[in-house]
Amino acid sequence: MREILLPCVIAVGLGVSACGGAAVPHQQMTTAEASVRAAEVGGAQGIPKAELYLKHARDQIASAKKHIDLEENETAELELQRAAADAELALALAEEAKARGDAQAALLRIQQMMEQ
Repeated sequence: MREILLPCVIAVGLGVSACGGAAVPHQQMTTAEASVRAAEVGGAQGIPKAELYLKHARDQIASAKKHIDLEENETAELELQRAAADAELALALAEEAKARGDAQAALLRIQQMMEQ
């Protein structure tokens, strides 16, 4: 009886773990939300193109939460990865816009100094 019971227990255990799917992507959620906050602090809301990517990131996080509720964790994880990437792109665009503005201001100061 023991020889039959052990393989059955193992088979049931493997079947349950296969049906369970991926774990809830807590780390990816934290990363995506932190990336959105960084983009917000970095000024992405003031740059139209950056703001668009920031909106995409927020929408993807909201969608991922729905997928988590439906226990579609693999789909949620992929959306959270996209959300983090979009938020990081929004931050990069905001930083680029700031750097361009700073460079233009510096160039203007140099021109004014040369005219004196």
